[in-house]
Amino acid sequence: FKGGNINEPAMGLGHFFGLMPAEIVNQSRLFGVELDPLTARLAKQLYPQADVQNRGFQDVFIADDSMDLFISNVPFADVTIVDENDARLRSLKASLHDYYFSKALRKTRPGGLVVFITSRYSLDKKASRWREDWQRHGNLLGAIRLPRTAFKGNANTEVVTDILIFQ
Repeated sequence: FKGGNINEPAMGLGHFFGLMPAEIVNQSRLFGVELDPLTARLAKQLYPQADVQNRGFQDVFIADDSMDLFISNVPFADVTIVDENDARLRSLKASLHDYYFSKALRKTRPGGLVVFITSRYSLDKKASRWREDWQRHGNLLGAIRLPRTAFKGNANTEVVTDILIFQ
């Protein structure tokens, strides 16, 4: 990946933007989404070159096939998202973290990437309709299961997570 339109939904303070190599940043347009107002204001200060929107990902309009890369540690919650702006996504009634995949895959250009850290339940749940949706809209390039202690040092949490990479 050498650059393009990069979107970090659920960006928090924008760790992915902050750790991105300068040569990629210089070849890219950065877009971020953060629900928490204080965190969004801080992210705007940290990354003034980025278009940071303070709203839920489901409330942000993104044209189909317009992004080259989505990258994020998507939020985990037992919440169902109903996208009032997109009938294709509204009918899915996906969990929060699964919704991020379904929306991002529809908004990524052919050949682009979706790289998300997610709950292990994105792959482990018995219901397969979300995984089938992702398969229709992208190709799974790789899945990495991290040990439950992977984020203990920097986030003080122990949870099994996966990194999923789609094109």
